[in-house]
Amino acid sequence: MKNKILVLGTSSFAGASMVNFLLNKKYKVYGTYRRKKNQMYLPYLENKNLKNFKNYPIDFNKSPKKLEIIIKKLKPDYIIDFVSIAMVNQSWQFPKVYFDVNINYKLHIFQNLNTFNFIKKYILISTPEIFGDNKKTLKEESYIFNPSTPYAISKLGTELLLKCYAKRYNIPFVITRFTNFYGPGQPIYRLIPKILACIEKKIKFPLEGGGNSSRNFIYTFDFCNGIYKAMLKGKNFDTYHFSSNKYYKIKEIVKIICSMKKIDHRILIKKTKSRVGQDDIYKLNSNKTRKILKWKTIYSLQKGIQEIINYNKTRFKKFSKESLVYLDRNFK
Repeated sequence: MKNKILVLGTSSFAGASMVNFLLNKKYKVYGTYRRKKNQMYLPYLENKNLKNFKNYPIDFNKSPKKLEIIIKKLKPDYIIDFVSIAMVNQSWQFPKVYFDVNINYKLHIFQNLNTFNFIKKYILISTPEIFGDNKKTLKEESYIFNPSTPYAISKLGTELLLKCYAKRYNIPFVITRFTNFYGPGQPIYRLIPKILACIEKKIKFPLEGGGNSSRNFIYTFDFCNGIYKAMLKGKNFDTYHFSSNKYYKIKEIVKIICSMKKIDHRILIKKTKSRVGQDDIYKLNSNKTRKILKWKTIYSLQKGIQEIINYNKTRFKKFSKESLVYLDRNFK
């Protein structure tokens, strides 16, 4: 019998993608979510193995003990934790909310993890933003932390808190840090779907800071496969970095997508100021991860973008009125 897996945060793009990945591998999957989102954001909804998935609604701010009850009832072998608020810009406006969710909620989990002796591993999904703007390629063992936003600080706090409790209570865990991931079903306000939506709806794309910051992109399959390998092969108390070998400036991404859609990128863009705390680049060394977990990226950026373009042929016709209002409010 395959292991039972509990995925926290299944209404996020990342969590929903992981559920879809695990269902395709015929696992029995359980999940938690705080609120339902538009169905276009939930890649698992049309999975043929959906009968093997059960989702539980939890508002951690109102019912922090509900998760503990669910874990004791299900006795999962693995917990994969995606619960996080990750909109960087908004963390300057609502820092308390970010700390409540990204740290205080995690504290309640960490305080109880040692009581669940049936759990083989807890997998925390983290971010390279804890390092801040860095020109050096940083390994998993690097401790050059220099977060530039309240969001990044909250994510660093989560990591340190987990390591602290794990050291005292011998909690089995791994930390995974990913560069930017993307794929079909990603929310419309993220970079690649935003560019495609602007093209489709003939809205100007705001190119922050001239698009000179660089990012590394991982397609959703490679992202989920990395977590899967960390779950099965990762050593307890270890950290793993996931990145592809190529970095792109944001303006290059715009040009690539415009070329694929056969439009002039100069018509699409409008230049805007850089956002507060925007880092130029995050460089992760993933050699250890590739060696230990036998992980590598399979999808090129162009192949991944084409998958999204194919997916979006029907997606934009399904936009709800609320989605279109959100699109206009954030893009104009």
